[in-house]
Amino acid sequence: MAPKRSNSEANGREVVKAKGNSSSKSSRKILVTAGEGQTGRLIIDLLASDEDYLHKYEELTALVFSEDAKSILEEYETVKVVVFDPKDDELLVKTMELVDTCLLIPPARKDKAKITRQLLEAAKKAQTVQNLVLLSSAGADYAERDKQPRLREFIDLETLAMQPKGDPSTGDTGHSPCIIRAGFYAENLLLYTKQAQGEGKLPIPIGDKHKFAPVALGDVAQVAAYVLTSEGPHGLADEVRSQVLVVTGPQLTSGEELAVAASQALSAKMKFESIDEATAKKILASEQGEEVDEAEREYLLEYYSLVREGKTNYTATSAMLAFFGHRGQEPTEFFTTYSDEFKPKKKQRTTQKGGASSNTRTRAKGKRASVEDDEDEFME
Repeated sequence: MAPKRSNSEANGREVVKAKGNSSSKSSRKILVTAGEGQTGRLIIDLLASDEDYLHKYEELTALVFSEDAKSILEEYETVKVVVFDPKDDELLVKTMELVDTCLLIPPARKDKAKITRQLLEAAKKAQTVQNLVLLSSAGADYAERDKQPRLREFIDLETLAMQPKGDPSTGDTGHSPCIIRAGFYAENLLLYTKQAQGEGKLPIPIGDKHKFAPVALGDVAQVAAYVLTSEGPHGLADEVRSQVLVVTGPQLTSGEELAVAASQALSAKMKFESIDEATAKKILASEQGEEVDEAEREYLLEYYSLVREGKTNYTATSAMLAFFGHRGQEPTEFFTTYSDEFKPKKKQRTTQKGGASSNTRTRAKGKRASVEDDEDEFME
């Protein structure tokens, strides 16, 4: 399910322009990897169509992982698309040589660590990618390698992304780095719309009392776009250069509190159901999770385990406040934005000839974004 791009205008919030805008055209050349994924597409959409960013770069290139994926970005006429070929290192290096800024988004697949390493090596050989931004995961630093390996591998990728800074042999590559640790995407809750619409329930394996702060994918995309287009004397703006930016939602919520927020936004009763991991696996393995890569399913289950261990009891909104003047999308705003997807459907009883009755279900129209769904993970 494609994410909604923006919620600010829809929810009546004053749209705050990003700081540091300039009317002069920038010469920056940006590459976004995993451009066909949920996160990559939303960032590309912002960069390619939002007036706040259009003048802040000269060229925008997307790296995708299949020929079929090229069609996902064909609506953006100014975006160049390159197809990743794991056997063609020379093409990767040449692609990197044409850009000075790269957003590395690990793809939602089991070999994401291997692919990200290969891309980093290509950037090092190119020696031109001065601004190197890695999209990582909040909670990775609290994950244990034997219990949450999918989460923990982000720390390994962060280490690799930071290494060029102290390696003169890589030229300009990595001289101006930034790591963005995105929290649990609120859009992951869309996996449970079947239960929400049919039973008025949110079945999440986080326990009864534990809390976390889901973040809107759109807010993470805004932070990433801001970082990529920021400028300072040494590459990225000093406020983001060499920073580790943690981005979570603004409100710490338990399952019950999340259900209350949903009830308020939807004007319909919504209940939280604490399910065990086995039940969560069944839901993800069902038709509801058929578009979610196996590696992403493992990631989600590991993040839920972090919540149950009490390792997600924090919020991180400093980046949103500093760049945009607000904390980000509140839970009630999230459920308002996706009201068609979550709101319970009323059964209408109609009387047929002969006294028999039948139940008919009203089909939601939905407010989906124009882009199609794909395999990219919502956290990355």
